[in-house]
Amino acid sequence: MSTFKYKPYYKFDGQTHSSPSREELSPEEAEERVRCFFEDIAHYFEDNIAINKEGDLVSISGDIKQSDCDELVKKCLNSLDLFAHKIS
Repeated sequence: MSTFKYKPYYKFDGQTHSSPSREELSPEEAEERVRCFFEDIAHYFEDNIAINKEGDLVSISGDIKQSDCDELVKKCLNSLDLFAHKIS
């Protein structure tokens, strides 16, 4: 069984070609998006994967490859315009 940890965060680095109308979020909006990440992340994984909030980190444990886990976390982050640090 593997365990992977991520720390989500918001960072505005301007508009992009894929998101030309992207605008900077207020601190309150950014905080809300991070909160939503912790609520939404479980919906991206199968039931046999354990998702736990540990302070400002999410811990994902189960029979899953790191690349698959990273990809599912990325999908959730992208849906909320967030990034994450992977914690070793």
